[in-house]
Amino acid sequence: MASIQAQTGKPFAEQVASNYAAAIERGDWGGVRDYDRVLLGKLVADKQQVETVNGDEVVEAKREAFAEALSALTNSQTVKPLPRKTA
Repeated sequence: MASIQAQTGKPFAEQVASNYAAAIERGDWGGVRDYDRVLLGKLVADKQQVETVNGDEVVEAKREAFAEALSALTNSQTVKPLPRKTA
């Protein structure tokens, strides 16, 4: 991608956007369809990645909440041993 940017003088994403717009302007509907598929695939992939990241954050938040609740529970209560059964 760096070499594409060096040759075109534009960042890769900007060049892709320009090519997409050019395909629309010249009526290259097959090319437009291909760009649509690629761009849609990228959006879906990004969305899935975000959900995964959020999922990990939620798990970590729950882990911390559980640890705090457990700590509060053990610090606020004195655990009494069960009475022994006598035979």
